[in-house]
Amino acid sequence: MTSPTRSSDDGGPSGEGASGYRPDWGSLRRHRIPEWFRDAKLGIWSHWGPQSVAMSGDWYARHLYGPFEGTEGFEQKRSRRQTALHRERYGHPSQFGHKDLCRLWRAEKFDPEALMDRFRRAGARYFVSMAAHCDNFDLWDSAHQPWNAVNIGPRTDIVARWAAAARSAGLPFGVSMHAGSWTWRWLDAAFAADTEGPLAGVPYDGHLTADDGAGTWWEGLDPRELYGRPRRHGEPPDADFVDNFYARLRDVVDRYGPQLVYLDDARMPFDDGSVCPASPPSPRGLEFLAHYYDTVPESAVSIKTIPAEDRQAVLLDVERGQLGDTDPEPWQYDTSVGDWYYRTGEPYKTAGEIVHLLVDTVSKNGCLLLNVPQLPDGTLDDETAAVLDGLGAWLSACGEAIYGTRPWTVHGEGPTRVEGAKAREATLAYTARDIRFTRDGETVYAFLMAWPEDGRAVIRSLGGGGPLPLRPRGVELLGSTAPVRWEQREDALVVHLPKTPPTPYAQVLRVT
Repeated sequence: MTSPTRSSDDGGPSGEGASGYRPDWGSLRRHRIPEWFRDAKLGIWSHWGPQSVAMSGDWYARHLYGPFEGTEGFEQKRSRRQTALHRERYGHPSQFGHKDLCRLWRAEKFDPEALMDRFRRAGARYFVSMAAHCDNFDLWDSAHQPWNAVNIGPRTDIVARWAAAARSAGLPFGVSMHAGSWTWRWLDAAFAADTEGPLAGVPYDGHLTADDGAGTWWEGLDPRELYGRPRRHGEPPDADFVDNFYARLRDVVDRYGPQLVYLDDARMPFDDGSVCPASPPSPRGLEFLAHYYDTVPESAVSIKTIPAEDRQAVLLDVERGQLGDTDPEPWQYDTSVGDWYYRTGEPYKTAGEIVHLLVDTVSKNGCLLLNVPQLPDGTLDDETAAVLDGLGAWLSACGEAIYGTRPWTVHGEGPTRVEGAKAREATLAYTARDIRFTRDGETVYAFLMAWPEDGRAVIRSLGGGGPLPLRPRGVELLGSTAPVRWEQREDALVVHLPKTPPTPYAQVLRVT
């Protein structure tokens, strides 16, 4: 199943636009992060593909080969775990490597319409599909990568089907591209060999060529198009490899017209500051930005390290990290319910934890992109479904304080805060003194991050004599039909709450 190029009438590519962006930062700074993104607040993301088959978590396509000279310290434990599982279940990676895993991914129960309905009910206001992960396997009918989901495995265009389902549900559609710079660094593992044991020195399957495929299931395919050329760790990428990545990136945006492109890199891939810069650094990323913004209006590209002057040219993405204060520009915080790819037995975030992360992010001018790891067949496990149901129930009661809001004068008050300007995400032990704020016009929403045992919410930032003068006309507790008594003192707004909270998670006061 493929998707034709979309016209300007249905939200997709429309050819060269009137903006006329040039491939330089001076021109690209005219771009603005679209309002739909600022209003959306919550997106759902699908990490799903051949690596899902092993149900062993993220980075499997790299770590199935085991530790080698290029394995960094933080990878060692996971690499040993995943290669042990791979060799027990599938065999030695000289015979069964990442390429063979691609054939085993079938997606036989994939129902994007049903999933999108569930994501919408969970509160999602945009959706992001995997286009290609670091494993270099394209999930669409790729014109420049024969190792793709139409030719191998599911035999269907996953991106096209996600795009159709999202647009049918009225959700802006995005794609994430992790291939390219990460692939060059990642799949160098496929060119290593065991250094000890009975198969010491036997090359892994990265060394195979198209000629080696005669009589195999992959006859006619070239493993070099999946793994890249043989290389040692630390070698800079070839110009042909860079060109292929950008041809694929342009192919996926021209076919499906995504309104958000997530690039898994510190800077534009292969440019100066990239996780894998070319030598010399490649300007192809700026060429892509100019083409994409001219082609798809009201769109954004996210990367992870952005100077202040470029914060509207590209969208800041913070992976599994929280900002300490309100950011003047829109930003995106991405995290996952569990591991990025499905892992059996992985502990999940609770719905309450996700609500707290969402509230803290939105109060600081951000949006939350939440990954939902799917089973290999395309379904969700019961625990994930329960988390989504809990999140959706809370947003049904309190969503008006999230969607379409903007930061208030201060993002919050109380003792529990993210340490520093940016920190790794953590489950914070919120107290009854911890409050977060958003606003919609003249209405201020105060989120009680913990329920006060004495039944009183004491909000210092809304005191009559404080630095933020506000004279409330009314206070209501979202999700509750019971009226609340309140009084504005010089030092605080004090709200007398009912005996029990109306939702299981953060409670929200509407102050008008």
